[in-house]
Amino acid sequence: MVNKCFGSNGRNGCNILTVHKCLQDKCSFYKSTKELEEDRKKAYLLLAALPPDMQRYISDKYYNGKMPWSNSKCVVQYSR
Repeated sequence: MVNKCFGSNGRNGCNILTVHKCLQDKCSFYKSTKELEEDRKKAYLLLAALPPDMQRYISDKYYNGKMPWSNSKCVVQYSR
């Protein structure tokens, strides 16, 4: 089960939280790599639906000026 979590470091530890032992499915951050990918797609869809000036602000603040959601295959471009 430990290796199925996206945050697993493969040694019963976690790359996301500062815990000494993986709590596996009892952890509130536990999710599979597939679930992480699905959540990221949902977030990218929300970001892509924002007006361009808001997208630029978010990309500058949190993504070092990059917009990974603009290259995503699941994105529909913003239109007014």
